[in-house]
Formats: sequence, structure tokens, C-alpha cells
Amino acid sequence: MKNILKSIMCIAVLFLSSCDTESTGDVSFVTNYAVFEYDNLAVVALNGTFTPSAVATENGATLEVTSGGNVDTSTVGIYDVSYSATNSDGFAATVFQTVIVHDPSIVGSDIAGNIQDTTRNERTGIITLVPGTTSIFHCTDFGFGGNFPMYFQMDGDTISEIPQTYPFSATSVALTYDPATRMFTTLIQPYGFDYTFEYQ
Repeated sequence: MKNILKSIMCIAVLFLSSCDTESTGDVSFVTNYAVFEYDNLAVVALNGTFTPSAVATENGATLEVTSGGNVDTSTVGIYDVSYSATNSDGFAATVFQTVIVHDPSIVGSDIAGNIQDTTRNERTGIITLVPGTTSIFHCTDFGFGGNFPMYFQMDGDTISEIPQTYPFSATSVALTYDPATRMFTTLIQPYGFDYTFEYQ
């Protein structure tokens, strides 16, 4: 019993001696991070104008927002824009927006639908036309272990890659589409992983 009491006393002494008695100053006990209002996805026509736009608030008070990232509206592409704001306690929060620059003069075939890997049925994806565009499509999974989303362009039946930031440090994807068989192939670099997808 004495040993148990000694152990409890030692723990109590250690706990009390480790407490920090410094003042918290002007930092509140509960911090509220910035809440952002913005579009996750923005679509801009080729040679159009893109203006970063996001509003951040903390408990209803408007915060200053800084944006980062470059959007080249003269080049079809997928661009990442960041928005950051710092709350009254000095804690920063950041959100990200995908900006798609598209050429409205290019019209792609309707290739939207559910696809699956021809060799692994459990690897599936969904292809959709990006709203506001006539040729930019998004696939939720074009390879790897079930999490390789990407954007691509269709000019009629001709598929092409749009440079973008890929997961798993991939650098590029070579794409083909056969309108007769309605099959896609993807070759992911620098790994050399290749896949064939067909409609479900």
C-alpha cells in the first residue's frame, strides 16, 4: 500500500512540475479558423480573364485573403490556386481551387460513363464532362490502385493529355481512345505503368 501511495505521489509531483505557468497573452482558449467561401472549380475560356476570388470570415468578421498560383489563360490547362487567411489568434488556414482554361471552339465526343480496368474489374472510374466546357473531361481513376484522377481533352474522338499536377509524383500520362471499341489506354510516367479501360 505504501508503494502505491509513493507511486501516486511521484506521478503527482511530476505532473505539477511539468505544468506551464506562462501567460497565454491575447490568445483565446478557443480558436476559430477562417471559413472560406469560394468555388472549388472555376472554368475560364481561352484568352479570357481569371480573377482570384474568395472570401474568408472568422465569427462573421471578414479576414484578409491572399492568393497564390498562376493561371495562364492563353494556354489550355489545369491550374491550382491557393487562398490563405489568418485568424485573430495568428493561425493560418488555406484552401485550394482548380482553375480550368478551355477552348470553347473544340467540341469533344460524348465519352462520359463508367469504366473499369480490363484486367482488374475492381479498378473502376467515372468519366464526366466538366460543366462549362465543351471538351474537357474528368476521370476519377485512370490507373494505380484506385486513386488516379485526371483531366483530359477530347477533340472529336481524339484524346489528349492536359498538363496538370498528378498524384504519386507521376509526371505525364500518354492516352489513347479507340472510338470503335470504346476503350482507353493510359501509360503513366515515369513509372511505365499501363492500363486499358472499357465501359461497364
